[in-house]
Amino acid sequence: MPSDNRIAFDDLVACQGCDALHYRVTLDVGERARCDRCNVTLQTRKERSIDRSLAAVIAIFILLVLAFFLPFLGLYRAGVESRISIVEATIGLFMSDFRWLGLSTLLFLVCLPLLRLVLLAYPLLSIRLTRVPTSAQRCAFRWSLLLTPWAMAEIFMVGVAVSLVKIGTVARLDIGLAFWVLLAVIALSSFLESALCRDTIWEALTPR
Repeated sequence: MPSDNRIAFDDLVACQGCDALHYRVTLDVGERARCDRCNVTLQTRKERSIDRSLAAVIAIFILLVLAFFLPFLGLYRAGVESRISIVEATIGLFMSDFRWLGLSTLLFLVCLPLLRLVLLAYPLLSIRLTRVPTSAQRCAFRWSLLLTPWAMAEIFMVGVAVSLVKIGTVARLDIGLAFWVLLAVIALSSFLESALCRDTIWEALTPR
């Protein structure tokens, strides 16, 4: 009888650089597998990835919520003082003629980052507490990865930096606490990306 030589998809990994297929290998902590053709990293296994990623997600979530409501910027001109938070600025844009700008700010600065953190925290907490993988956990983790390019606070901060340079020529600025909190969020986001090991999490979410 002919033997079945078919290979399961889970046993293969495709290179993101050249699409070459490789057999998935078992790595020790700290090791990584690279593509034989273009040397792009195929697999990684980072130390304590789940615990470190979960701690970063919780910290970023708390800091983001604080940043939305703390004073972000203060303006002083002709004896008049004005302070505003990110939420107040978003509401002000939505209630004015810049409704679509306010809606975009609410979506990309508030809703999507928080949604991505919740979707990422759910499978990480489930792995840490129950260690029973489900399809809902895998779906949440997949969507958290898809939302990553749309939830970047650093893009907002670049726009703010450009605006501060222009506004600083006509008024005196007072940078609020929320500005520094968002800088901490950006730093923690970089730490999260370095600590998050997708291969380790997918392995933990795969039914055995």
